[in-house]
Amino acid sequence: MGSNLLMEKESEKYFEKFRAHIERYVKLGDVEMNHIRGFFAAKKVKKKGLLLEPGQVCGLEYFIVSGLFQSAVPDEFGKIHTLNFPHEEWWVGDFKSFTSRMPSTMRIEALEDSILLGISQTSLNELLASSTSFATYFRILSENASIAANDRIVHQLSQPAEKRYELFCQKYPGIKDRLSQKRIASFLGISPEYFNQIERKLNKQDLM
Repeated sequence: MGSNLLMEKESEKYFEKFRAHIERYVKLGDVEMNHIRGFFAAKKVKKKGLLLEPGQVCGLEYFIVSGLFQSAVPDEFGKIHTLNFPHEEWWVGDFKSFTSRMPSTMRIEALEDSILLGISQTSLNELLASSTSFATYFRILSENASIAANDRIVHQLSQPAEKRYELFCQKYPGIKDRLSQKRIASFLGISPEYFNQIERKLNKQDLM
């Protein structure tokens, strides 16, 4: 009984964070929030645990309550190409695989012990149809994600690695120190050795 009560209290905290995030975009009443939470299930993932591997169909999309992930695509030679580092208050999954039911090319690994709220495709479609507020929230997030992806492509094509790193530090100051140099280098599309050169150069500039 005590264990169940503890789990319920933990779950309440998870959904309080989720509600706070949704309410950055739309207002919710208690009844509607209770309706929304009924479509989600909490999940804990240990560090180094995999949410998704290439060849699997993405069955769930997740809201990250706490934790940090690496979403990446391995190439035929085994090199990892990092797409992003989903963390607190992000969604994580392969939405293309999730909606098309086709096998994913992505590998999503937990870099820290993490807590997630997951939803299936059937449940998401039902929720979007039954909650105008959640549908608006999800549309805004989708638009923001599309803009961010376009910005990433433009920066990758038009900016030198040093500038891309500066932009990364500005945009994600809260996760830079939680990542290894190798993982950041993968995100920037450069070798760890070149990344070390950039860091040393920037550190010298800060000391001047």
